[in-house]
Amino acid sequence: MFLEMAINFCILFTFSVLSYWPFQSRVRFHFPFPALHPLLIGLISAVAGLVLMHTAIAVSDSIIVDARIVVIVLSGIFGGPIAPLVSGLIIGGVRIFITGVTFDSIIAGTLTIFGGLVISYFTKRKGMTFRNARYYFYYYAVQTSLTLAFLMNFSWESATQVLYFMAFSFLSFFTVLFILREMDIHFKKVSMAEKLAETDFLTGLYNNRMFQKITETITAEKNTPFSLLLLDIDHFKKVNDTYGHPVGDEVLRELASRLRRASHSYEGIVTRNGGEEFTVIVPNAEKEIGMEVAEIIRSAVESTSFKMTDGLQLDITVSVGVSTFPHNGNEIQKLFNQSDIALYHAKDTGRNKVVHIDEIVKTTLKSVYN
Repeated sequence: MFLEMAINFCILFTFSVLSYWPFQSRVRFHFPFPALHPLLIGLISAVAGLVLMHTAIAVSDSIIVDARIVVIVLSGIFGGPIAPLVSGLIIGGVRIFITGVTFDSIIAGTLTIFGGLVISYFTKRKGMTFRNARYYFYYYAVQTSLTLAFLMNFSWESATQVLYFMAFSFLSFFTVLFILREMDIHFKKVSMAEKLAETDFLTGLYNNRMFQKITETITAEKNTPFSLLLLDIDHFKKVNDTYGHPVGDEVLRELASRLRRASHSYEGIVTRNGGEEFTVIVPNAEKEIGMEVAEIIRSAVESTSFKMTDGLQLDITVSVGVSTFPHNGNEIQKLFNQSDIALYHAKDTGRNKVVHIDEIVKTTLKSVYN
């Protein structure tokens, strides 16, 4: 009996992990078509239940004990109400026939289906999580224990078998639940670490590291133009010195929000490269489009005061330098330098304005020839 229980548990554990791991967006490989995931999880759980029944502990010719209820319950955590419905129907239906159609098998199969339906119903109403899954399991375990006792005519032998079943089911369920919950925590921590490595903690924008990765990717497409907007806040040091860094942080967060909104329709990619310096990458944008987006951003910042949580209202402006790939540079460092030159020209000539690097080149050439 111990060997059969061990085999049953190993099968349960293997299929439970397979029902969890591939369907998480935080892993390197996962199944596409998220809308079908609940159905797929239900089908995987059903296969697990069928294998569990084939390796079940035979109490009599028509009564078997296994961990099928555990896999049905666990499927509800990952697949919502659809998964226990699908797995319960399939497992219960096969249970009727797996030992031959008898009174015992009909009762056992029907109640397996009924249990799956009940869990599906309450999962739809209340949802199932790692925290509350045990309550669904308690119900299913009690129902199955009473069924087992009934089929064995409530004898002393049935009491022993029920105790074995309860002990095995509880041990299996809580062991697998604990391991899956630890895996979930691990994946969340990894996801958070990756997010922190790629985003600016204050604004939620991509950071300089992601800026480098993104620009390396798009500059590889030599024939696809894009515009690089480099901007910073005019007189931002004065804001920090006058109102304090907490207010300065609020300004940065609000600016990040406005940059997203202003560049969204152009599929702009916004990053914070440090301090009050931001970049906006505008894909598939020649000079004219880049300048258009830059002016939309400049106007969006200037037109409406920044409202702070303490009621303070600040009028903020930005200066923007623009360059365009590949005309102004076919490497990101050169392109960034060109935008930087344009930005400082904008600040040196009055601030709150947009300057493209081409304008500086034309001005320089004119002065040379004159």
